[in-house]
Amino acid sequence: MSLSLTGERLVLRETIRDELPQLLNIYNSNPGYNQLRNGFGIVTLAELETEYDSTMGIPSGYWLTVYAGEQIVGIMHLIVTNPADQKSWISLLLIHANFQRKGYGREAVQLAEGLCASEGSLHVHHGVYRSKRAGPAVLGQARLRTVSPGSCTSRSSGAACSSRSQMAVTVTRIRR
Repeated sequence: MSLSLTGERLVLRETIRDELPQLLNIYNSNPGYNQLRNGFGIVTLAELETEYDSTMGIPSGYWLTVYAGEQIVGIMHLIVTNPADQKSWISLLLIHANFQRKGYGREAVQLAEGLCASEGSLHVHHGVYRSKRAGPAVLGQARLRTVSPGSCTSRSSGAACSSRSQMAVTVTRIRR
């Protein structure tokens, strides 16, 4: 059975590998993110497949497609319990450029945090790029802690870090 989370305006559904070609436009509508992430403004299907396989290799790792009605508006990588550190992580939330600043990111985070809470998590860790202006809007005024680029890997946090990135981590306490 695949994972599906339903909110007021959004549905987050588990992504299957065959859907990856449809999701390239989400990444490529955010060239600034791609530039920070991998040094190029675009992402290829091969890179997306590698990223997918990495996240899906984690037992409680999910790739979620974010839908507003029938429209795909974003992607989320969620790790409910990371075996490396026993923490919950939203290691990626990427909303298509045409759908940003509409509250979709905030609602997606709330849905993911609800799932993590139902699985026993008290906190959810979010990997964000410090230069990303949407982070505070989505996560509230959570305090960002800068992480040195060499201290995080896709294995430990689900987040891709490189020497080019300025990664920050914020922790959100789940309200019950």
